[in-house]
Amino acid sequence: MDEMNRVLSLAAAKKRVMCVGNATMDCISIVKRFPKLSKTEKSGVGYCQRGGNASNICTILRNLGVDVEFFGVLCSSPMCASIKRDMTARGIKSHHCPQCMEDPPFSSVVVNQRTRTTHVVACNKSFPYPTMEDFEKLDLSTYGWIHFRGCRPEITIQMMRAVDAYNQTQSDKIIISMDFDMDLTANWPLVDYCDYVFFYKALAEETGWKSAREGCVDIDQMLRLRFGINMKRPFVVFIWSIQKIGLMDLDGNYIRTTSYKPTRFVDNLGAMEVVVSGFIYGLYVRGRSPRVAADFASLIANYKCTKYGFDHIPNILEVPDL
Repeated sequence: MDEMNRVLSLAAAKKRVMCVGNATMDCISIVKRFPKLSKTEKSGVGYCQRGGNASNICTILRNLGVDVEFFGVLCSSPMCASIKRDMTARGIKSHHCPQCMEDPPFSSVVVNQRTRTTHVVACNKSFPYPTMEDFEKLDLSTYGWIHFRGCRPEITIQMMRAVDAYNQTQSDKIIISMDFDMDLTANWPLVDYCDYVFFYKALAEETGWKSAREGCVDIDQMLRLRFGINMKRPFVVFIWSIQKIGLMDLDGNYIRTTSYKPTRFVDNLGAMEVVVSGFIYGLYVRGRSPRVAADFASLIANYKCTKYGFDHIPNILEVPDL
């Protein structure tokens, strides 16, 4: 068995990973510099692709050979048909997704190669979110890991409680993770049910955090001030950037991961989702420690930036083992 087949067989031996959230249509322009006021900047590369946090994580994990399922609302409009076709072509399961008649969320994205920044204008028009009734139709025994997006906390907490109740009756428990980059106060109650939580730098605008370490220290204090029963202490992954990822273990110890830089910069759209996916893959599929999984996540996220999209990511599995 060659190296690639061995890697894929490791992923095939694991239960399915489900990602709960939204799928969007992204219209992307790659420019050398952001246009000046009232000026037109020509794009060297422009294309449309399926996007969305949960949707992208599914794509990346599937490229790494993981059995994945997307769980979110899909619509029957012609635009959404391409989203579903792309998922099917890639082997991403979506058969449990509820349907609607509304047009899907979309984003206008400008990637500035000079500053290595991405500008996103998102439009979701209050697009529907899956309900608890939709979630109850799932056979939870199918899944080994469920990753939630930190949004719609009034619905998400019901889903997490259902998974937690299921875990109370099982020896082979489902791992629960969540990532969010906004509304820390509103989403904070969801942390009580998570094994792993991914925090983003975008929260610094809301909290005033100046670094991943400062964020972890503050989060540690918030975790220690909780009171109640059966609350989990999650492992924290703080993604300040793809080069600066901080970890906080279950005892509140801060760990700085190895920093990598891309050999060349082409496209960083979706790089944060690559960090999350790389961590899940390293920890869940390869059975590595959180520190090693986070190092791999940073490495693979920087590698992602050397080309457009996510389809080149599996190539990194052919280089040194984790």
